[in-house]
This record gives sequence, structure tokens and C-alpha cells, in this order.
Amino acid sequence: MSLRRLLILILDFALIHISAVGADADKASVKDGWSVNPLPAVGYDSDFGFMVGGFIDINNYGGLYPNYKHRLGIEALVYSKHASTYMLRYDSRYLIPGIRTQAKLFFDNNPLYWFYGFNGAVHDYNSSLNMNQKDGIAYYSMDRKFLNGRIELEGDLSKHLDWTASLSYWHYWIKGLHWKGYDPDYTLFGEYRKAGLIEDSEASGGNISEFLAGIKFDTRDIESTPTRGIYADVNMAYAPDLFKTGYDYLKLAARFRQYISLGTERLVFAYSLAYQGTLAGNPAFYSQPSILYFKPSDGLGGATTLRGVLYNRIVGNDYVWGNFELRTRIMDIEFLKRRIFAVATPFFDAGIITRPFRFDNQAQALYSLDNTSGKSFGEYRSELLEKARELHMSYGISAQLVIDYNFIPTIAFGIPFDKKDGDYGLYMTLDYIF
Repeated sequence: MSLRRLLILILDFALIHISAVGADADKASVKDGWSVNPLPAVGYDSDFGFMVGGFIDINNYGGLYPNYKHRLGIEALVYSKHASTYMLRYDSRYLIPGIRTQAKLFFDNNPLYWFYGFNGAVHDYNSSLNMNQKDGIAYYSMDRKFLNGRIELEGDLSKHLDWTASLSYWHYWIKGLHWKGYDPDYTLFGEYRKAGLIEDSEASGGNISEFLAGIKFDTRDIESTPTRGIYADVNMAYAPDLFKTGYDYLKLAARFRQYISLGTERLVFAYSLAYQGTLAGNPAFYSQPSILYFKPSDGLGGATTLRGVLYNRIVGNDYVWGNFELRTRIMDIEFLKRRIFAVATPFFDAGIITRPFRFDNQAQALYSLDNTSGKSFGEYRSELLEKARELHMSYGISAQLVIDYNFIPTIAFGIPFDKKDGDYGLYMTLDYIF
């Protein structure tokens, strides 16, 4: 399908949304009950394939229109590469006076989930082994499902500073590849199992309870489409071994985002710098890719971290990554009493593992399988460590159609600098990535 056709699908989705919202716009002064807006969803992500599904947006305005007292969201999405996700969300600033309450129940089912091993470039990527239906090979696939429930509270400390606290629960179901047409015995997950890099006690999944506390600093002029300001947050997450699995962790995540108007709001330089690290504990392999933000994401790579790089390509103990964009407004119109503008956004993304995950065990296992050069283990380990700490980079361009500042269908195309991170990434999403 051409990029032009993909863009038409985005525009169709946008116009449906405008119609649903616009029909009620003239009744703003009397909105005091419940409003239900079903919305179809179409999209594309080169990692997941074509997406179809729908949203139901349910609002109780309570006389606060266009703001709301209570908001419910129901989402079901199915992808052509066989993954599916289901989500129930709740959001309110009035359930507990003075505190914003958000809750989420999320189920992810992916029988062909991507597993590229630990520590990124330690394993070279071979595209002929990835979902090769002709030869029946899905070397980088495994079966993963998970259920996540989360409650998050947020309150004001000062004008620009907020506190956050949350409680999360995960249950993971994991097994080897079992998909018709693919060899279940030839996978990287299976090789990790045989080498003991994935332990028997974690190989089929498990439970995690996580307690998180953090602070947010926000001076953005507009939350969804900022032209100036700073948004920064720091979060500490602790997952004790409540379920006696032998796995626990203490993690720190920090992110700094700045938006700089270059003489006009039509040209904005935006950048995001982020860190996530495991400070202590013994995390299970299935919990290590998880990025500590509300939007689900695994490892570095894909639509929300390193665009163009394969999803979940880079998994380590500690990561640093950055995203840099030049947001250029190229069109500004009024349509159906809505303000609409188009934005072209060239970007550059980069990320690196600063501390690998289970590296010594990985190096020993690979050395025993690949010691054909006569190198000592120390030499082999040093070379492998350099590969684990390689910088992964991508570049590309995205386009946004911003409708009333809040509804932002986006199409992005990214290319990695190195083919071992994939060939390209094409994504249809909503909102900027930061």
C-alpha cells in the first residue's frame, strides 16, 4: 500500500473524529451528562503490520465542557502480524478531590513477539531469518502474552511541579514459538533456553507487582502541541519479590524534554533525553524490556523510542536515548469550525546501552559456541562488550495533522544508520512521541 493511501486512511479517521465531536460542539454550554463517541481505528506499523479496531470514548462533562469530570476509554486493536491489544482506561480529577486518578487494564497477546536477545548489537540481525514464510523460519520470535493493571495518582506540589504515585501488576505468559508454518526448534529464544541465559524459573513467565513514585515538572504552553517550555520527570520503581519467584528490581527512569520556538511558533526545535537503569535486584528477563511510562513500550526501537530501529531490538540493564525534531508548520486552515494545521518534522534518534544485562553469562555462552579464532575469553569478552555498548541511530521524517491542538494523527518514516538494526520503520500513530 502506498504512503498516499496510508495518509488518506489517517485523514478519513480524522474526519470521522471531527464529525463525532463537532456534532456536539454547539451544545457546549449544556453539556452536563454522559457523552459516548465510538471511533473506528485504522493504522500501520512496520513492526506490527496493518491495524484495525476501534475506540469508545465516554465522557461525563458535569457542566465543565470541553473539560470532563470522568472519562472512560475502551480500545481493541488487531494487527496483521497477529498481535492484538485490548485496553480499558479511566481518568478523573474529581474522583478524589485535588488528585488526578488514572487507571488502566491492558492485555497484550502476541504469538510472534520479537526476541533479538540481550544487549543489542551482541547479536547481528539477519533479515532472512525474521518471519521468513518461504523457508518456515521465525528465528526472532516467541509467544508472549501479558496482563497489566495500573492505578496512578497525581497531585500538585506547586504551579509547575506535580507528584505521582502508582501501583502496577503484571502477569506474563511465555512459551516458545508455536505458529503454523514456522520451525519451533529454530529460534533465538530456544537457544537462550538451552544455554541457560533464560532460566527455567522465568521461561514460562510470572507475576510482578511494582510500586512507583515520581515528580513531574511542566512549563509547556500547550500540553499536546507545545511551542515552548520544559517537561521533565523522574520516577523510581520498586518491584519486591512478593510472589516468591526469586526476581525483583529497583529501577530509576528520568526524562527531560524541551521545546524551543525558533522565532515563531511555526518552527519549533524539540528534543527529549531519557535514561532508565536497574539500580538493584535480580529482574526476570521478561520484565527488563519494559519502559517505565504509561504508554506500553518494550526495549529501544520502534515508534515510541528509536524510529526505524526494530521494536525491542535493544534490551539492557541501563539505557540512554534521545530524540531530536524540527517541527515545521507548513499549512494552517479552518475547516468545519476547527483549526487544523499540518506539520513536517525531520528527526534524529539515538540510543545506547550503558550497562548490559546478564552480560558475563551471555559472553561465556557465546564464547563456548563461537571460539574459532583462538582468542582468549578476556579478548572475546572485551570485543563483545564493545558491541553491546554500540550507539544505535536512526533518522527520518514524520508528518502531523493537528486538529484543534488535541487530535494529532501522525505518519513517520525512519531509517536506521546500521542494517543490523533493521531496514526501515513506517508508523501511523496518534500524537507526537513526546
